Amino acid sequence: MNKSIDEIIKNKKVILMDFDGTITDTEPLNYLTWVKCLEPYGIQFTKEQFKQIVGRPISSIADYFQEQYPDSFDRDEFLSKVSDYVRIFMDIEKQVYVPMFDYVKDILAYKDKQKFVVSNQTRPLIDNMLSKWGVQGEFTRIISCMDEKLNKLDIYDKCQEYFGVPATDCVLCEDMQVYLDAGKAHGMATIGIQHSYNIVKNADIIITPYGSQIAQTEPEK
Repeated sequence: MNKSIDEIIKNKKVILMDFDGTITDTEPLNYLTWVKCLEPYGIQFTKEQFKQIVGRPISSIADYFQEQYPDSFDRDEFLSKVSDYVRIFMDIEKQVYVPMFDYVKDILAYKDKQKFVVSNQTRPLIDNMLSKWGVQGEFTRIISCMDEKLNKLDIYDKCQEYFGVPATDCVLCEDMQVYLDAGKAHGMATIGIQHSYNIVKNADIIITPYGSQIAQTEPEK
């Protein structure tokens, strides 16, 4: 067990985990899915553009495309067919095995902690991946903000209501700085996940799942 993770988690009661880029490396698959989804609109989507939308709710991503391509992208039409996104993602995922990040196994070993998934990803995709790894039963609840029409920031504001404990009893595992900052502002301990599509600057611990680097960090001034 990594001692740094243990120091963060051992005195907490609840562990909150994002999904994409936090539990697993699905961001490359999300990029390929968006490429396919945008082809009917004549949009050639680039990795640089993808970095601008990583971690956003799908409705916010649709807003982005409407602003960037007002003459070719129809936001409402796209959102009415979100099931196409799910289908395309699952077709791509069948061709590539995507494992959990190793550190997640350490976190799941804390059997005395309640664990929640809080993600902007759609619920069928989360369920599909967790079921493949055989860990769906490890989580007290899976919250898909998109499917339940919720906002992560509102959930953090109502921590006691959603998780039965104050924010100070929670650990937040996230790959997006905006959500790490929000969790920290409420008093949560934070574990930041750094991968190839994001930049995490401030967290109690920053983990790079592809390497051995686990660094204690201090908030930037």
